[in-house]
Amino acid sequence: MNEIHYKIPWRATSSFPGYHSSQQKGGGLQFRNHVPLIDAPDPRRFDIRASLRDPFEQIRVRVYQQTSSISVYVIADLSASMSFKGQVSKMESMADFVESMSYSAYRTGDTFGFVGCGDKTSKAWVLPPTLNRAAGLGVAEELRQFKPTGKDSEGLLSAAENLGSRRALVFLLSDFHFPLSFSERLMAILAYHDVIPVMLWDKQEYREFPNYGLAYLSDAETNQSRMLLMRPSLKKRIQTEFSDRREKLFDLFGQYGRVPLLLDNGFNSDEVTHYFFA
Repeated sequence: MNEIHYKIPWRATSSFPGYHSSQQKGGGLQFRNHVPLIDAPDPRRFDIRASLRDPFEQIRVRVYQQTSSISVYVIADLSASMSFKGQVSKMESMADFVESMSYSAYRTGDTFGFVGCGDKTSKAWVLPPTLNRAAGLGVAEELRQFKPTGKDSEGLLSAAENLGSRRALVFLLSDFHFPLSFSERLMAILAYHDVIPVMLWDKQEYREFPNYGLAYLSDAETNQSRMLLMRPSLKKRIQTEFSDRREKLFDLFGQYGRVPLLLDNGFNSDEVTHYFFA
């Protein structure tokens, strides 16, 4: 199974040891400071030089920074537009992402959780954060069998209620084919966490149109359809609209501290790793 390597630019607050830089004092390798022995009663950390230099003649010990674990979540948009199948299936890409990320969190020592939301009438899929490797794999398998039917993505607005009180690394998976104002509301609600928007697009949505001929387009969420007489000017207009929308989404998400990750050719674990270490 392909593994994703990730890192965070902030310090974790969990008291459980792990991989990430933390605000906790403990048995790590990164030196933090010297404190009196009474404040950190561990004589194994006794520092004779610091003690001799102390003007108050106190016994000084070394304190180290602990590395801690975090919670990693995937919030998935399960509206009907995610049922699109072009070069690849969006749901298949989502399932592959969940499978790889749950395995990667397990390998890193972090807990993994999942929240899947459609419209307000649909029951949310919730996997509480767990160290169980098989739990995330089970969710991925169910996603491969699932056909989303939500008429909108309103359920995403309540996803934050399932994320816990500690700051977490959150991957928000969607095609973001909803108004920019909704995207802004969603990011504002999730702003406490470190949210990485993952844009699941497909090139056949906007690039693979013919220059001439009839194109039959349908909206999975509204069940509306339309037939277009394709021509080069209309094809270019559609591509320009998608390009402009991509730029607007990048600008919007950038205001919340993260550049989005665009996956328009299916899931690739190396692309996700490159996002963190480029």
